[in-house]
Amino acid sequence: MIVSHSWIYVLGGILCSSLAQIILKRATLLEAREAVWLLYIGASASCYFISFAAYYLALRHFQISRISPVMTVGVVLIVVAYGYWMGETVTAKHSLGVLFGIISIMLILS
Repeated sequence: MIVSHSWIYVLGGILCSSLAQIILKRATLLEAREAVWLLYIGASASCYFISFAAYYLALRHFQISRISPVMTVGVVLIVVAYGYWMGETVTAKHSLGVLFGIISIMLILS
């Protein structure tokens, strides 16, 4: 199956936005305004910029009422998985919320 180039913008935006949030979280473990902290903040900001550009390009190909929820839930899935992988607690309610997000995307895209 060949993925349309339009969906590359969506996937790129999701991945870059997720990475930006993960890098930003990692920056909170560092002392503010140190050189390494500034690198993390700069990397996070760069990822957000790329994500913003990808979102802009995705909006040229998709309806906002469809693509915005897809990208938002995509980021939620990645960030929650990362948090779980890093040892954060994911409760049953939390998992149910993620499941509802997945179901909502399936309904929106059907």
